[in-house]
Amino acid sequence: MEQKRIDKKRITILYLIITVLLTWLCQFMPILMGMDVENTSISSFDYSSIFFGIGGVMPTLVGVIFVFIFYTKEGLKDFLKRCFVPNKECIVAILISLGLICFEVTVTQLISKGLGAESLGFEGLKLIAKNPLYFFYFLFWGIISGPFSEEFGWRGFLTDRLFNKEKLLQMSLFIGFVWGIWHLPLYFYPAQIQHDWFLINPLLGLSFVISCMSAALVYTTIYVIANRRVFAIFFLHMFKNIILTGAMIYPFSETYSVVVLPVEILMDVLFYLIVTRTKFYKRALEKAPEYDGLKK
Repeated sequence: MEQKRIDKKRITILYLIITVLLTWLCQFMPILMGMDVENTSISSFDYSSIFFGIGGVMPTLVGVIFVFIFYTKEGLKDFLKRCFVPNKECIVAILISLGLICFEVTVTQLISKGLGAESLGFEGLKLIAKNPLYFFYFLFWGIISGPFSEEFGWRGFLTDRLFNKEKLLQMSLFIGFVWGIWHLPLYFYPAQIQHDWFLINPLLGLSFVISCMSAALVYTTIYVIANRRVFAIFFLHMFKNIILTGAMIYPFSETYSVVVLPVEILMDVLFYLIVTRTKFYKRALEKAPEYDGLKK
């Protein structure tokens, strides 16, 4: 038993080291090589975006490789089922996620308007209204630029390894911190919002790590409500990416981009404190399985 615990810890540490280092190596490479990264993003289709994109998929790529190497056949089946097969709890979890993100957008914009900011542009929604096929375009980029590239790893493999009903707060904050510093290269890409935050105020830029930690509390809560289905997490991540600071509301004012971080942190923490004290959540936590798919 003690040996298995040590092996689990080693596997977890190995996953974290490989994932972070490979991401940093790939995404810092264009900068170190002097390549043009002025407009680089996952969808910019320049040479730098190749390194950018490869680095961005490391949490999922390494996580899936580790699942195939270290999990039993039953563990692999369970992992894939939780990632791709939704249950009825997923529907509730997805709706709660959408409601939270829309509420965060509303609060952020109300505060921004009070500070003299302009209205949100909603260009993404306008495009969909003109041509509904754009819905699938945004859905595609929304899913692959974060949810699919990260969540098989962060909320799939890594959360599997650390899941403990008695220590969910500690687990969430730890994963959130790692998740935050994993984004370090994005501060050096002008097209990324982390770069803008740091230029506005270094403390604002660094508070992004805190926002990842608070967001991780929400992710864990949704993970539990969905009976450990990663499927629901894909949508939560997508909603944060394309609604809170993304194409659905773009363009948004600089005031909005400054206000959104503290609002997100506060709202995420309040969400966690309120929801985790409800009977609804506690019943979900009781039902959530603690399944270890590692080979002996």
